[in-house]
Amino acid sequence: MATMLVTGASRGIGLELVRQYAADNWNVLATARDPQDSADLMELSEKYGPKIAIHSLDVTDVDSIEDLAEVLEEHAIDLLIHNAATYPRKGMHIGELDYEAWNETLETNLFGVMRLTEALLENVARSERKQIAAISSGMGSLGAAAGGSVDTMGASYQYRTSKAALNMAMVVLSKELGPRGISVAIISPGWVKTDMGGANAAITPQVSVAGIRKVLDQPAMEISGKFLSYDGSTWAW
Repeated sequence: MATMLVTGASRGIGLELVRQYAADNWNVLATARDPQDSADLMELSEKYGPKIAIHSLDVTDVDSIEDLAEVLEEHAIDLLIHNAATYPRKGMHIGELDYEAWNETLETNLFGVMRLTEALLENVARSERKQIAAISSGMGSLGAAAGGSVDTMGASYQYRTSKAALNMAMVVLSKELGPRGISVAIISPGWVKTDMGGANAAITPQVSVAGIRKVLDQPAMEISGKFLSYDGSTWAW
């Protein structure tokens, strides 16, 4: 039975990833900063029993990452999904930029991904599937921004730059890990009705995650290093 680990599993896309993969008979390692505060995650754990193992994880805390890596030392992880992210809601425009919030965004959306990847890399390497996936955003696309998305989606310097940097890091990672047969995919989940995406977003977490799973079900090395949407289309860098 394959094993998937997902960060940010307490709500939204992360919670739906847990739900769908557990329903498909995967072993799921669900991580969140305060998982006990998520009644929905606890309910899924009760429903699926041993298929779901819940772990506390703060991706901005080195000790938290090291503790998780120690607990999972003997586990093979077929699919590592970096989903945890933050989107600051203040100081997003020139003249009012909040640099502390910017730093916190990079710590979560970029450095947290890389720290956890390093910590669990050998777990992924010893699995059969050997796949890493980062949930990015179309807001991290330089091509989309140059084409006008800043006008429609707002400046959001902190979030945009964190996702653009994440995309670059994942591309480089895909090249470095390719010789080991490890795939690194980059996926935009679409504009999703979550706490981050808001009630006016275009699609539900169920639709987004179903699409993400279809993308990840493709031959892993064929999608490695690509920036894909949940619907399978390709995003401009």
